[in-house]
This record gives sequence, structure tokens and C-alpha cells, in this order.
Amino acid sequence: KVGDITLIKPIGEGQYGVVYKSTKDGRQEYFATKVLKREEMDRPGPKKHLINEIKILRELDHPNIYKLVDTKMTEKNYLLVMEYVNGGCLSECLEKYKKKYNASSFTEEIVQYLMRQIINAFEYIHGKNIMHRDIKLENIMVNFKNENDKNNLNLLNAQIKIIDFGLAIKGFGKTILGSPLNMDPLILNRYHKSLASHVCKDILIYDLKIDIWSLGAICYQMLIGKSVFNPSSLDDLVKKVEDGYYRVPTSLSREIVSFINGKS
Repeated sequence: KVGDITLIKPIGEGQYGVVYKSTKDGRQEYFATKVLKREEMDRPGPKKHLINEIKILRELDHPNIYKLVDTKMTEKNYLLVMEYVNGGCLSECLEKYKKKYNASSFTEEIVQYLMRQIINAFEYIHGKNIMHRDIKLENIMVNFKNENDKNNLNLLNAQIKIIDFGLAIKGFGKTILGSPLNMDPLILNRYHKSLASHVCKDILIYDLKIDIWSLGAICYQMLIGKSVFNPSSLDDLVKKVEDGYYRVPTSLSREIVSFINGKS
């Protein structure tokens, strides 16, 4: 127990700490409390991202964005009390769905339903001139209405929540950040160059559009069941992105193909 927070059981683990299912103020509802080790988080890099995430989350209030409820600090830990989400991340749901229903991916109907929520969230975020910069299925959580929906993976009766705003920024970006598989080509190319030469003198300035590329990448992943370019290495990924070739199954509807190709 930490103040008015009661930690019930661990439900997730990250690089710097553990997420617990918890209660607060004796309320009859659950929360997800991140317990982060201060000895790790007080280093310049992690602390910068933590402060940034808290600052941005306090500014956001949208049904499809993970809500920050409270923050606390003890001698050894920082605590972030968040709303509780019961269905894990979209990446986990996709793999469970494929196994449960012997499918290669989500149905078009499910993807349409989920993408509508995701795009609504990003319309709101971008309206505040905020870039997320790390959009991937692992950073989108799913909340099912009840246990039956959760057990049956009824995603048509679920709400998504965008999480992890540690890399988010207001205005223009300059830093090379994110997950390579979903990186905008401009940033990916600069990232690749910096790894190859250890020095990249070119000035990189980018805006909200980098998130749009990533949204397309996760849409494809949900529809096809794997990443757009499915590379064997970073070099292979860069080459495939530069070539701009990706496979779109003929089984998909004309409307969804048009959407994937950015023509809708």
C-alpha cells in the first residue's frame, strides 16, 4: 500500500518497473499503477521522457487515450496511476485472435472499427500539435466491455486506448526516435545512415506527418497479420521502403485497398 493506492497484483513489466492492478481511495474500480524505480528514472534520459509523458498526458482528455489519474513519489519509486484497461495491447489481441479463429489477421470490419477510434484519437492529438512518434500495436491497448467479450475477443465491442507518450513532442521534431518497422521513411533513412557512419550532419526537421505513415503501417499489420515490409534486417527494411513495394492481397475489398494505398 502506498498512501491511498493499494497494489493488488502485477499485470505487466517494463524496462524501468512494474505495472500493478490497483485500487485507489477505496473506490470500487481498478486502476493500473506504474511503479518506476527512482534509481533508474532519475538518470537524465529516462527522467526527461517521464516528465514529458506526465506533462503531455495531463493535457490530453479523450476516450481513446490512456488517462493519467494521479502521480506519487516515494523514497524509492515514482508511481503513475492510470485508468485500468483489461484486454492487453493490440499486438497481443491480434496473435490471440489468429490462434483462436484460425485466421491470418483481423477481419476488415474489425480493422475499420479499430482504425476509426485510432484516427479519432490522433485527430485530437494532432489538433494540439502533438506528435506521438512511436505508434505501434504494442502502444495501443484494448478495453473490453465485459469478460465474455474479452474471452471471445469481440473487438467490435471494445474501446482502444493510445498509450506511451514518453517520446511525444509538441511542434516540430529533430530527434531520431521510434520503432524502425513503423518509422516514416525520412526518419528511417536518417536512422540507418547514423548507424552506418555514427555521424549524420544533415539537419532533420519533421512534423505531424510522420505519425500518419505509422498509422498506415499498423492498419496494414492488422489487415494482413504481419508488418508491411516484413524485413530480415534493418538494411533489408531500408531497401524495401526505398523500393516502395508491398503486397496487397487480392482478397481485400476495393475500398480497403484504396485506403491502404492512401487514395481514400
